[in-house]
Amino acid sequence: MNPEDDPEARIRQLEQPLAGYATELGSTESAPTSALPPPVYTGPYDQSPYTAPPFGVAYPRIEKSGPPIGLIMGLIAVVFVLILGGIGAVVWMMSSNTGGRPGIVSGSSGDNDEWTFAPTWTMPSVPSEVAPSDEPPQVAVAPAGGSYSVSGVDNVETIECNGSNISVSGVNNTVTLRGHCLSVNVSGVENKVDVRSADRISASGFDNEVRYHEGQPEITVTSRNVVALG
Repeated sequence: MNPEDDPEARIRQLEQPLAGYATELGSTESAPTSALPPPVYTGPYDQSPYTAPPFGVAYPRIEKSGPPIGLIMGLIAVVFVLILGGIGAVVWMMSSNTGGRPGIVSGSSGDNDEWTFAPTWTMPSVPSEVAPSDEPPQVAVAPAGGSYSVSGVDNVETIECNGSNISVSGVNNTVTLRGHCLSVNVSGVENKVDVRSADRISASGFDNEVRYHEGQPEITVTSRNVVALG
């Protein structure tokens, strides 16, 4: 019989390559294999490298620093000094304005030059009191048949007429005439004359007053003056 027609021979022929392949596989698997490194696991790409702190962890509190106490005290002192300076300046200006009238310090005779005024202080005057005197007033004696005159301001005189002509002028004089006068002529402003007796009395000026006590003199008087028996 032809070996190719024998089924068993054909099967053995087909099994030989398979047996050789199995032998090769067995020799290959028996060889020792080297250890491979463990796989490296990487996190996801979108994961943040910073982790959140656990719940309940307290952050340190940052205290706010205020302005130093020394600076505050310095500012208060400066404000106090400025207030005192302003009060002192106001007091000085008020005292200098009420102490006296301004006086001329410097200037020139030019028409366009400016004058500089500075406050000056003047001592207030104290009125002097005149002690009353028990002595009789001094009496002036007019020349017999002549003339005698009184003038000035605020004078007080007593005159012995002695048959003379008396003239009174000025402002606010007080005159007493004793004896008999030939004539009494009064002028000026606010003079007061007391006459014992006279032949003629005349009054002019303003607000003069003449009083006579004896006789019937010839009287000449203008308006705002008085000549009367007193």
